[in-house]
Amino acid sequence: MNLLDSINQFLRLFIGTFRQFGRGRIWLPLVAYFALQWLVLYAHYDFLRPPFYNMVTLWTSFFGSEMATAYSHYPQHFLLLGQFSGWAKLGVGLILEGLVLGMVAGMFHHRITGSEPGRSALNAWLDLVLVWVVINGLMLIAGMFLPGWLGSLINSPRRLLALNLGLLPFLYTLIFALFFMAIPMVMVRGYNGLKAIVESVGLFIRRPFTFFCLATTIVAGPILLGAIVSRPAGIVDSFKPELVYWLLVASLVVEMIAYFFWMGTAVIFLNEDDR
Repeated sequence: MNLLDSINQFLRLFIGTFRQFGRGRIWLPLVAYFALQWLVLYAHYDFLRPPFYNMVTLWTSFFGSEMATAYSHYPQHFLLLGQFSGWAKLGVGLILEGLVLGMVAGMFHHRITGSEPGRSALNAWLDLVLVWVVINGLMLIAGMFLPGWLGSLINSPRRLLALNLGLLPFLYTLIFALFFMAIPMVMVRGYNGLKAIVESVGLFIRRPFTFFCLATTIVAGPILLGAIVSRPAGIVDSFKPELVYWLLVASLVVEMIAYFFWMGTAVIFLNEDDR
């Protein structure tokens, strides 16, 4: 596929997905998942409330007594809010995110073709979890170990910051592009998780421009907000500390929209590819 055909396909996939934007039924799993993730975040934000206090206090104790104590003081609370709630969000995602995305992919497929997907999301849950673990596990490894490795090689803080802000987003996008089709393949084509992962990588190798552009467009918002909230000290020092919480809420909204376009563009691509 030449460059012009790839650009046309990229535009066609997004336009086709945008036409489904007003379909409320497709949004239901995403909105429900957003509400759950927001509740997890809010429990960390307002942890002194009786329904949340014991649970959040127990959770923060796993990070060590010093960090748990700092978390209970203002404004250190907001310096650690993203870290503590982020790990909790990851735990919820491990159990539910693949299932939710699978449901959305199945709904897109039914809406576009009028037929049922190859598998139900509940039946495919373990395979969806496997794909989710591969994608998020690789991103987590890159985010946790790459800055430290680069820091041991580069003495300049400015160069290190530039590399982190450039190289890390590139790696996140590349990982996302490689496995872009895996979850929809589990649902639409009925593949098991391992086969879906392998086939997704194969599609990327055949059409790298298309999938890298799709991935870049879809994760640009989440990566940008993630980069901002990953440096809460600057927000706390320059603005009201509570802004950290609202930026984290905004990141959940942006992720929800990104998931919609991820599943929509991927399912439309698979239906075109099957013709």
